Amino acid sequence: MIGNLLVVDDEIWFREGLVQLISSNQLGWEVAGEASDGEEALRAVELYKPDLIITDINMPLMDGLALAERLSREHPAIQVIILTGYRDFEYARRALRYGAVEFLLKPFSLDEVYRVLRKAYEQFRLNSMAVRVRERQWQTEVFRAAAFALPCDHALQEQWEQRWSGSWLCLLHIQDYNQAGKNYTAKDIGLLYYAATNIVEELQQQTRMLYFPLSRERFAFLIEPGDPGKRYRDEVQQALKNFIGVETSWVTERTMVRFDDLAGWSIQGQQELHDVQFTESVTAADTRQLKEELMALLVTSEFPALQERLAAYLEEASSLELQPCKTKVYRLMSAFSGILLSDFKHLQAAAANEALNPKQIIEFQTVPELLSWARGTCLEFVNLFVRWLEERQDNVVLKARQYIDGHYQYGCSLQTVAEHVHVTPNYLSNLFKKETGISFTHYVSQLRIEKAKLLLRSTSYRMTEIAGQVGFDNSSYFTVVFKQMTGQSPREFRKQQSGERSE
Repeated sequence: MIGNLLVVDDEIWFREGLVQLISSNQLGWEVAGEASDGEEALRAVELYKPDLIITDINMPLMDGLALAERLSREHPAIQVIILTGYRDFEYARRALRYGAVEFLLKPFSLDEVYRVLRKAYEQFRLNSMAVRVRERQWQTEVFRAAAFALPCDHALQEQWEQRWSGSWLCLLHIQDYNQAGKNYTAKDIGLLYYAATNIVEELQQQTRMLYFPLSRERFAFLIEPGDPGKRYRDEVQQALKNFIGVETSWVTERTMVRFDDLAGWSIQGQQELHDVQFTESVTAADTRQLKEELMALLVTSEFPALQERLAAYLEEASSLELQPCKTKVYRLMSAFSGILLSDFKHLQAAAANEALNPKQIIEFQTVPELLSWARGTCLEFVNLFVRWLEERQDNVVLKARQYIDGHYQYGCSLQTVAEHVHVTPNYLSNLFKKETGISFTHYVSQLRIEKAKLLLRSTSYRMTEIAGQVGFDNSSYFTVVFKQMTGQSPREFRKQQSGERSE
């Protein structure tokens, strides 16, 4: 997950230097835009939807303190870092009341910039995960309320209906987890149940789905109708058979149109979720949090830090008894699987699927044997990404430039182009800067401005029309970028070109 960043400073040389610094280092941020004062920044906020703004304190028209105050009222989710000189530090501290997260005192060291940006990225990652978790939780609770005819806020019902109307109401039945020839304990069954819920969640990456368990053997679902829903159900059945060894069946009850359609559904009165006897509490949220933590290190290519985190995690597991150790190791394998299935699905599907398999973990009889296997698996996981990044370097920038040249008029974000060439956004940003000498954002802006010059010379299109044709959604921001890159406004450029032709 890459965060969008906006740099605001009236000194263009300082702003460009900061942009280059951020773009050439793997810090989790992509510079989405620039602005020279607070008013320009507010227009850029509407265009680029940044997650973080770095702003100078002293600027014309609207200073950084006024900008922070406006953002706290109108865009409270945006983090703000204040740039300030020593003389203005006490004045800048007032920004804390408006939610500024950190200060950078000019002149600052590279290490200080890295520290502040990584701290902001960690907060951004945690905030994003919390938003997704809360969103999922309330949707699941409304589903549960509808299914069991429980009281529910009317406004939430209407919002939920808009999201899920037309979905299939389904039940998933899992046959007995106990299998012939397997002497599973009650705690082993608990781990298998957790594996089943994990498989249900991980395989829904490309499908709109909501579920909650009725028991260890039965789950209630709302699933996207049509081919996506059919594929998802087939994949779940196959994965549960391959990795847990259980047979399953789906029952499609009806199509849900309104909240009240679920009242009296056949699951009513059947929610009897058994005690799955975990030695420690295991939830999907635990795995999601671990996955996000590992993803943050992968996105910034901090492989030594990733290896240290994995080693520390397994060291924690080594102090546990065998069964909780199995649970903790499987949680780690589930996080690996989630990363490969959701964020790097093009990388190695086989590795992703195998990580969902709990059976080999269950079969270990001692903690040292289990941890030895887990350390080897962690090493394979890290090496998979290291090899991939090395192999993908060839022709990545060439393919990225070809894509930009053909799509500069439309969506041409770092995220979009990175997906096209199958690398992480931060990796593409760093490699692009290394091979071309300019940042990804600067290259796209430069191309768009060159195309705009052609239109200004050869057509009588209005500025809003030219801005739209070269990929700017906002004509005001087009003017700002044009002047930054040419020293003239678009109108001044057109007037100059017209004068040269008439001579």
